[in-house]
Amino acid sequence: MENTTSEHMTKQTESESALEKQLKITNTITDNATVAMFMMNDRGFCTFMNPAAEKMTGFTFAEVQDKPLHDIIHHHHPDGTPYPMADCPIDRALPTNNNVRAHQDVFIRKDGSFFPVSCAASPIFENGVPVATVIEVKDLTEEKAAERALRDSEEKFRFMAESLPQMFWTTRPDGYCDYYNQRWAEYTGIPLDRLYGYGWLETVHPDDAQKASNAWNRAVETKTEYQVEYRVRRHDGTYRWHLTKGLPRLNESGEVMMWVGSTTDYHEQKKMVEELVATNEELAASFDREVAASQKAESQRLLLHDLFMQAPALVAIQRGPEHVYEMVNPFYQQLAPGREFIGKTVEQAWPELKGQGFFKLLDKVYQTGEPFVGNEMLAKIDRHGNGQMVDTYYNFVYQAFKEEGRIAGIVTFGFEVTDLVLAKLDNQVKSEE
Repeated sequence: MENTTSEHMTKQTESESALEKQLKITNTITDNATVAMFMMNDRGFCTFMNPAAEKMTGFTFAEVQDKPLHDIIHHHHPDGTPYPMADCPIDRALPTNNNVRAHQDVFIRKDGSFFPVSCAASPIFENGVPVATVIEVKDLTEEKAAERALRDSEEKFRFMAESLPQMFWTTRPDGYCDYYNQRWAEYTGIPLDRLYGYGWLETVHPDDAQKASNAWNRAVETKTEYQVEYRVRRHDGTYRWHLTKGLPRLNESGEVMMWVGSTTDYHEQKKMVEELVATNEELAASFDREVAASQKAESQRLLLHDLFMQAPALVAIQRGPEHVYEMVNPFYQQLAPGREFIGKTVEQAWPELKGQGFFKLLDKVYQTGEPFVGNEMLAKIDRHGNGQMVDTYYNFVYQAFKEEGRIAGIVTFGFEVTDLVLAKLDNQVKSEE
């Protein structure tokens, strides 16, 4: 008899020990879970709440214990209207014997703030009777914020892309165009769905298509900047010159993520530049025409300014007898990158040129109106602002311009030919040796 009782007590002790061990494991799991966990009884009262749930809601278990969980964290909609418990799919999971999975909803924290969540609710039955509901909840605040940020970013990108006056485009890393802004359809008259991929080549002049395609393939292969000019067919059948630029977006590993680029109509600018660089006489004539046009329409003046700023040559405008700089283009600025020109006289901007004859030449052109053409003229300049004088050579023209019939200033237009002159001098020295 004693042996039977002892064996029974031993088994009971082992069973209790196993149950206690299992309970510890369960508590460890729930206490360290990153998702919030709740348990409700068959009346919807909260009977369990893990630390993650307390942190998420701001309530302690003591504050919600044996109270309707719905009335604490789910009692109103975000618009302020009441949320009846009878309408809540989480509370209906137990009486309807229905598992709720990935249900997105909005809960309420202790401070009254709403936050988005994803829920799963599973009913628990004992002997076929519903006794409890286990609820797992994930806070989606950061995820929703990230989604909103992504949507906002995409909307901002599209707004900016559609607002650009240029024809804007993006491609996949392999060069396949996957986005065009509406300007493409408006300009070419071709629906956007026909342009995706390599449909843009359909708009390029037959004589320029191969050059454009080769340049694009080379840029994609080498992951380098793409810049090429070609003629694009407008919706009325007219071909006009365009400048296309594309840049690769690289990740930290140097791999191309996408390409971004624009195609800009610069037909007038190209034609004007060609006229400007043809001859000095054409430069003067073009300038006079643009000055006259600028007096009639501000838009023409701005067009000329843009032309000079984009011209692949040294261009500057000096106004008045003191030769005050009114405009210098980027190529001219590169002669002395750190130097200020606008609002300064030529003598103030280039003190090192004193005694080299350039100031007298400017005075003569301003006084007589006769242009001066210089060929391979030497100018000793402090190019880098470090006091080191360097020999530079230029082909240039000083051309006076008039306003209301009087000389108003001088346009400087030229090219640096330093490398060419030094090469000639080097060859000359070698031949004498």
